[in-house]
Amino acid sequence: MGNTDNLFQQAFKYHQAGDLTNAAALYLKTLKQHPDHVEATFLIGTLYLQTEDLGAAGIFLRKAISLKSDHAPAYNNLGTVLKGQGALKEAVGNYKRSLIYKPDYAMAHSNLGNALKEQGRFDEAEVSCRQAILLKPDYADAYNNLGSVLQKQNRHEEAIVYYSNAIKLKPDDVGVHINRSLALLLTENFKEGWPEYEWRLHTKNCATRTFKQPRWDGSPLNGKSILVHVEQGFGDSIQFVRYLPMVQALGGYVVFECPKNLLRLLENCAGIDKIIEKESKSKVIFDTHIHLLSLPGIFDTSLDNMPADIPYIEIDPEPVKHWRTKLCHSNDFKIGIVWKGRPTYKDQYRSCSLADFAPLAEIPGLKIYSLQKGPASNETLNPPEGMNITCLDEYLNDFADTSAVIENLDLVISTDTAVVHLAGAMGKPVWTLLHSAPDWRWFLKREYSPWYPGMRLFRQSKLNDWTGVFEEVKSALLQEISACVKDNSNVEVLPV
Repeated sequence: MGNTDNLFQQAFKYHQAGDLTNAAALYLKTLKQHPDHVEATFLIGTLYLQTEDLGAAGIFLRKAISLKSDHAPAYNNLGTVLKGQGALKEAVGNYKRSLIYKPDYAMAHSNLGNALKEQGRFDEAEVSCRQAILLKPDYADAYNNLGSVLQKQNRHEEAIVYYSNAIKLKPDDVGVHINRSLALLLTENFKEGWPEYEWRLHTKNCATRTFKQPRWDGSPLNGKSILVHVEQGFGDSIQFVRYLPMVQALGGYVVFECPKNLLRLLENCAGIDKIIEKESKSKVIFDTHIHLLSLPGIFDTSLDNMPADIPYIEIDPEPVKHWRTKLCHSNDFKIGIVWKGRPTYKDQYRSCSLADFAPLAEIPGLKIYSLQKGPASNETLNPPEGMNITCLDEYLNDFADTSAVIENLDLVISTDTAVVHLAGAMGKPVWTLLHSAPDWRWFLKREYSPWYPGMRLFRQSKLNDWTGVFEEVKSALLQEISACVKDNSNVEVLPV
């Protein structure tokens, strides 16, 4: 037993020092000698949670609970595993079980609040987070979680206060700085928001990209070549390429790196001297570099100077002609719709379903085309009763294809997806459907987007309730079609 204890103590020291590789090896060696060692079982499970191996973490944490049924930290950590796997109901149950055995466990209260928030139970979530702070006033994570809960309740100024409190307690917490930056930008506090937004460069997504060349600071380039590289989704890329002419105007030779799906769309975009595929392994020569989403901050963007000259994407006329022959054989009012973004865990809020569009199918003289990509396009195989919809998924291989279709439509209606940015950048009429706590770029209460003058915003009045949104959309669409009919009635068609 003595040797086992020595192994465990050494493993624990490695764990505390952050040497997870050696810690894991010694925990496993401990368990080989003593399979029912509760703390070794718990800590190896916790270590796997830290390294995001949720499957292994769950196995060991469940075993720890089987060995010691009142192990509050094991229930807490298992709750975090389950939350990471999207099993929110089970996560909440484990956090609550943890608190049965340890009612003053601040971490479990905070984690419970975070999970309840994801379930949309905001009032309960707020109570849990506040209880965590009451129990542990210096607990930065609880302030951060409370800020996030308050934002879901559209209490953004309060949220910013709690994020700021968290930063005072934990100045180097990247996640809190990012949360605060998004709240500041959402509330149009650009002066503080843009510098704070640079903390995202410390996340795994950005930090993995390193270059020997210096990062651009916004100074005149005087003929230097600059690599502008994307970091986030397709929509972000489409939205912020508008800044590239401004980089070029400072004397830069702009090399733009983007995903393959955007290459054809952006190859003739203003401000780009050379475009390369992100996944390409070809050698690129440049003098300096910058992340695309750092450009708004570099140029001190505000509502007064926001670059919004639309359109800023040039569309290839040949595929546009091709789709004109396919789509323009009737006088129906043609709309393209999208209801889901890329399937991610947080997509549960911004997306709706094809069934939510059903009221629009009741409008006479309306032709509906699906621009939806991915698994969600299969919803068109069994559309809502009475909906006649044409699915174009198989023809849309990249965003250049999608742009050619959009050019021939009267209107695009979509949830917060890359397609709204595409239509907006093309200068096409587009209606964006937003959930009650929208992404920062849509700001608050605005009916039109400053980024895209031709874009109209329809907002949920409460979380996950799309009914009211589609009632507004249907009413507006009836007016739009009626106006088009009146316009056409004033046009005389001469005999040939």
